[in-house]
Amino acid sequence: MNPALESLLADADLCVKCGLCSPHCPTYRQTADENESPRGRIALIQGWASGRLPLTAALREPLDDCLLCRNCEAVCPAKVPYGNLMDRFRAETGQARKPLAARALSSALRKGLRSPALSSLGRRALDAAAHLPGGSAWKNLPPAGNPEDWYGDHPAAGEPLSHAGLFLGCTAAAADAATVSAILELLPRLGVSVTVPKNQTCCGAMDLHAGDAATARGLMSRNSEAFAGQPLDAVIGFASGCSATLMEYRHPADTAGDEPLSAKVQDISRFLAERIPAERWDLAPLRARILVHNPCSLRNVCKSEGKVEALLGRIPEAEVITLPGKGRCCGAAGSYMIEHRRMAEAIRTETVEAILAAAPDYLVTSNIGCALHLRAGLRGRADITVVHPVQLLARLQRV
Repeated sequence: MNPALESLLADADLCVKCGLCSPHCPTYRQTADENESPRGRIALIQGWASGRLPLTAALREPLDDCLLCRNCEAVCPAKVPYGNLMDRFRAETGQARKPLAARALSSALRKGLRSPALSSLGRRALDAAAHLPGGSAWKNLPPAGNPEDWYGDHPAAGEPLSHAGLFLGCTAAAADAATVSAILELLPRLGVSVTVPKNQTCCGAMDLHAGDAATARGLMSRNSEAFAGQPLDAVIGFASGCSATLMEYRHPADTAGDEPLSAKVQDISRFLAERIPAERWDLAPLRARILVHNPCSLRNVCKSEGKVEALLGRIPEAEVITLPGKGRCCGAAGSYMIEHRRMAEAIRTETVEAILAAAPDYLVTSNIGCALHLRAGLRGRADITVVHPVQLLARLQRV
C-alpha cells in the first residue's frame, strides 16, 4: 500500500467512533446525517484508503462539506488529528470527482485573492461572488487598502517594548484595510515596533484545504523566508484563520532565525493581552455593550479564547459579554461561505439569532471571514457594528 495511505489509515484508526464529537459538528447539527459527522467522514476516508470504497461524487460530497472548524478535535478523548486527516485526504484526491462549477469557483477565488493586483482583481472576485444568490457577505466592502503603504518598519513611539512582524494575509487589502491601519496606529503607540515584510504572501490555507498541497507548500516556504533572519519577538496575525495555519506550518523551509516561523506566530489578541503591561493602556470610556464572537480557529487552533474579553475588559464603562453557545461555528470557514453557500447560511442562522438575543451595540470578531459572513446575516435585522477588536481599541487608546 502507498505509505501515505498507510499513514492516513493509522491516524484514522485512532477514532473509536464514540460520537462525542457529533453534537459539536455544525453540519451534523444541520442534517443529522452520519456521513456529515466527524466519525462518519473518518469512516468514509477509511473505506476509500483501504480500497473498499471507490472515490465517487457521493463519497466526496460529505467530505467536502466539512468546514474544518475542528470543534470535534477540541472534545475528542482519543485526540484524533481530524483537521490533518481531512487535509491529507484532500491532498491525495485533489479535485477528482468534484463538480466542474465547484472546481472553477474554488480556483477563481484562490487565484483572485492572491493576485498581485489584489485591490482590483481580488475585489472583482468578491464582487462576482456577491452576485450569487445569498452571496451578500461580500457586498458594500469598505475602501481597499494599498499594501505599499504598509510594508517596511513602523518604529515604536517612546521606549520600545517589543518588536513584532505583521502577517497580512491575502484578504487584508481587499476586505480588512481598516484593521491593518488600526494595528499600525495602535501598536507603535503601545511601544511595539512593527515590521511588515514585502515578500510575504497568502498563508496557503485555501489551497491546503482544497487539496492543492504543492501550492500550499510553496506559499508556506515563501512566508517562512519573508520573516526569516529578523530579530522579531513574535509574528502576529490578525485574522485567526491565517494565524491558525501559520502556527501549524510543518515545512523544511520553515525557519526564522533559530526558531521556525510557526513557533513565533501569535494571534494579535493574545500578543496584546500577554505582552502589553497595564500601565501602557489609556483607553477612553465607552458606555456600550460589546459582544465577543470567538472564531473556531481562535478557539481550536490558536487557543486564544478569553484573550479578546481580557483586552476589551480594560475599556472603562463597557459591558463585555461572550456570545453564548460554546463551540458555536458561524459557517464562514474562509471561502466555504461562497463555495457552500446554502450550508453556510443555514449554520449562520443559529449564530445570528444568538447575537440578536444578546442585543449588543458592537459585535467583535477576530476573523475577517466571520465578520463578513455575520455582517451579511445581520443586515436589515439590527444596527450592530461588526468590528475587529483591535479597531475598537485603536479608536479608544488615548495618545
